[in-house]
Amino acid sequence: MKILYVYGMAKTKDVVHSLKKIGYTVEEYSHVQANSTLNDEEMEKLTAYIKEHQITHVMSIHLIYNLALVAYRLHIKYVSIIWDAPYIKLYTPFGKMENCYYSVFDKLDYDRFVKDGIPHVLYQPLAINKDDILKWDVKRKLNGRYQNEISFVGSLYDDNLYDKYASKIPGKIQDYFFSIFEEAAFRWDGINRVYGKTDQAILDYLQLVVPDFKIDNVLDVEDIKYFEILYLIRKIANIERICTLNMLGEIFPVTLYTNTNTDVSGVPSVRVMPPVQPGEAVSTVYAWSKINLNISLKGIEGGTPQRIMDIMGAGGFAMTNFCPETAELFEEDKEIVMFRTPEELVEKAGYYLSHEKERERIANAGQKKVLQEFTYEKKLRKLMEWVEQIN
Repeated sequence: MKILYVYGMAKTKDVVHSLKKIGYTVEEYSHVQANSTLNDEEMEKLTAYIKEHQITHVMSIHLIYNLALVAYRLHIKYVSIIWDAPYIKLYTPFGKMENCYYSVFDKLDYDRFVKDGIPHVLYQPLAINKDDILKWDVKRKLNGRYQNEISFVGSLYDDNLYDKYASKIPGKIQDYFFSIFEEAAFRWDGINRVYGKTDQAILDYLQLVVPDFKIDNVLDVEDIKYFEILYLIRKIANIERICTLNMLGEIFPVTLYTNTNTDVSGVPSVRVMPPVQPGEAVSTVYAWSKINLNISLKGIEGGTPQRIMDIMGAGGFAMTNFCPETAELFEEDKEIVMFRTPEELVEKAGYYLSHEKERERIANAGQKKVLQEFTYEKKLRKLMEWVEQIN
């Protein structure tokens, strides 16, 4: 077996490193590919490279259209590791191609894919690169010192599509969407309160009264679902993350690492920092923060996001909104801490900031679990064994 690894939006080398460590021959393709477009010139180059180097399998993070189609034409297997949910890009002709194999981390996404006829899909939690974490050893460098009380690393989704059109949406329709936001936001109990609240009549009306509004949906998924995912869920994330950080910032020192343009400087305790690079830099932030916050997108209904795995892998203390699947993977209040309401978040943040030994005990237990159970070596062994078992 000879694997060609192709980079798209995700630039991590964790997969290549781990595949080589467990004994696979891997080559890295030098031309980064756009994930969601087809390009004849790029496909010709990929085809020539695969033939010349006698590649038997291709792999990437997320679905790369060029790679999937080339692999199909050459009758070789394409393996894609999915980090996002809901990953509706599988609802394209590529999702149902017999040569494509997908690893997904959200059980509900997995169940939908199987029900909808995606032929080759495997459920696996996300993973970390154990070798890098041990090499960086950021926990030891901490030596009892912390730079942040509470930190959040991530997007505020201030460029969401809903806000792009909000000023043009008629008041009554805005009121209806606000009722959805009010019902769904800040309720972290594992129940999705967004899906099924919009109907085609609303979308038709929006396209009628807002001339530049349109649903650019080329996927094999209903326009309603497409709208709920790309417009409503991301707006709710924008509301939840800004309000939650500001709420915490009124009580505790909070540091935000982001590329946002949103002004959160009105709350003096929220310190806004530039985005931090993946790898050792972000691991250092996680280890040097007393509390690392995670607020998942509502679209991640069951899965445990990469952010949580990275926090715990670095030895950081992870505090996240409740998720039933995360509660299956990690023991609550012993390896990870969860909250279901804003009030519970504030209460637990105050408690763990003032109980250092208990906080560090949970962080250490969480790191131990991740380093033992959720490594790329284990994930890729299982993934490639599954791929090879299917003729």
